[in-house]
Amino acid sequence: MECTLALSVFRFDAKTDFLPYYKKHFITIDRNKNVNDLLALIQMEDCSFDYPKGELSALKINGKALFTNASIDGIINSFGKSLTIEPLNTKRVTKDMIINTDDFYRSFDLLCTFVAGKDRALFEQYLIYHYASSVLDLVEDYQGDALFAFAYDMIHKHPEHKREILEIVANEHTGVFLHVRLCKKIYPCGADVEKKITELKNEVMKLRPFANPLVEKFSHHIDLL
Repeated sequence: MECTLALSVFRFDAKTDFLPYYKKHFITIDRNKNVNDLLALIQMEDCSFDYPKGELSALKINGKALFTNASIDGIINSFGKSLTIEPLNTKRVTKDMIINTDDFYRSFDLLCTFVAGKDRALFEQYLIYHYASSVLDLVEDYQGDALFAFAYDMIHKHPEHKREILEIVANEHTGVFLHVRLCKKIYPCGADVEKKITELKNEVMKLRPFANPLVEKFSHHIDLL
């Protein structure tokens, strides 16, 4: 079943543009298609438009981060037919929906000594959690919610490095206790990831391998899902 979507699409080319802008499109698409298909139709209307491609491609629709394999039917049911399409982070745009993700991979580097190289693929699956967090724009060098969910996975996969991993994510200036809930900023709501981050906080406070005033502050106030 086809429907017509009213789109406001973020546009910016770091090589040529001074300021970003939004371009209007009215696209007719089958509800059984996905966001990747929608982006391809936008590009057919405007060949200068570009977007990330591949299994882990992602962006934001109406302010919520999601992977572009999300179905159009689900998007319409959740957001309606008037959609604002933006990159995951407008400050890191190189071209339209494409962003520089160097900061995301620098977060992985914090734990790379304690995990296997093949674990990076799991870390990449948390991409949208990294860029959905508002803390990222407020705290310089914030480790990121993707790293915290990944760290939870790694302390179970590599328990011999549990202490070292917890020491890193418990950093009082950039670590896990600065996390704020993301459910309203992710599509679909990532309750499983929120649970992992809460459990990671609990693990830090149980181990308590070092003095940390922020950990002390939270030791009697644990968020439980």
